[in-house]
Amino acid sequence: MEKPDVLLFIDYGQLPARGELRASTSLARGMGLRLEARTVPLRDFGRGIMVGKESVATDAPEFWPLRNQMLITLAAMAFADQEPLEILIGTVATDVVHPDGRPEFIDRMNEVLCAQGNVRLRAPAIGLTGHQLVEQSKLPAELLGWTFSCHTGEWACGRCRGCTKHVETRRTAGGFPS
Repeated sequence: MEKPDVLLFIDYGQLPARGELRASTSLARGMGLRLEARTVPLRDFGRGIMVGKESVATDAPEFWPLRNQMLITLAAMAFADQEPLEILIGTVATDVVHPDGRPEFIDRMNEVLCAQGNVRLRAPAIGLTGHQLVEQSKLPAELLGWTFSCHTGEWACGRCRGCTKHVETRRTAGGFPS
């Protein structure tokens, strides 16, 4: 749906970082977009299955408190010299299970960024399901195959919420046989 000037991948210590980077690199290449990769070791601050620790949320074992706030802030810092800056975050309707996946979080985070400079935050797919996002973006099936959503490691476990959401999105978007 969007064609940003640059994509940013951050390895912040999450267990699936290598798989996410592999997918990001392939997707960026396939879409003809520039990708920058940064490493910020923050695993010691993490919670949930993304770092192999007990979660603070029983209904979302992958929840890492303040993670999206951290990633948005790091993106703003990485491109601070490029004002005006618009940061897009990839979150969809089902991410409301996390406090930092809700519209009110995006609105408040946007206010914080605007207060510190000419920086804006948008979540263009926040009202869409994964299937609707794939449909509206017209992402080709061969690129959809490179997407990655596992929460537990470099390779898809097939059991975590990320993997099940990924399979369901691909199935309803025609990326997997029924």
